[in-house]
Amino acid sequence: MEKIDPVLYSIEENQFLIEHLGEPPLVALRSLPPTVNPRAVTPVLEEIYSLEQLREHRGEEWAGVDAVKASLKRYVEEALKWQNDKRRGRVRFPSMHIFDTKGRPHRGGPGSDSGRVKSYFDAQGERKEFALELSGEVEDVWKAPTQADAPKSGIKLNDELNRWECFCGWTSSFNPDSRSSQNAARARMSKHLRTATDQVEVHREIHTNEFGGAN
Repeated sequence: MEKIDPVLYSIEENQFLIEHLGEPPLVALRSLPPTVNPRAVTPVLEEIYSLEQLREHRGEEWAGVDAVKASLKRYVEEALKWQNDKRRGRVRFPSMHIFDTKGRPHRGGPGSDSGRVKSYFDAQGERKEFALELSGEVEDVWKAPTQADAPKSGIKLNDELNRWECFCGWTSSFNPDSRSSQNAARARMSKHLRTATDQVEVHREIHTNEFGGAN
């Protein structure tokens, strides 16, 4: 087991592990409640206990029991918060979305969790992974660019030249006397932002903010 990912366990299983990590597995399992699957928690108890024994007797350092418990506690706190937020009409899993400058969620945007929850947003709004490397080594986590990373102009309407302009220099012209021509020009800009081959993630972030989606 190279890392522990609290998302793979139920809230009850996480709470059990928080209480009993570091204990000999046979001792911990004597307190197993009926809502906890022993097949889920036993490998974790065994791995953590083994790592602690190696640290104690051979000096082999690892992330530590406290760090693992902190990771599990973070997930439990976030999961309970998401449940409460869902009852208030908010999205069930925020990390599976990106949010535009107006705070609107867009599921499956660039950098969001795909398939299942893997991360959460900290107090500064930065995406952090729940999974913890047991070796104690911290992986560099890729983060999608935000609006702050993109040029402030993004795209703009040039009324004098009758065209939409992208920060990268790409333009889409239109006939100011034709509504359909104006709509077509904006549609071409949308396609450009989605299909640009340079500064791809910045273009996609601007598309999300301007057109309300990543696709």
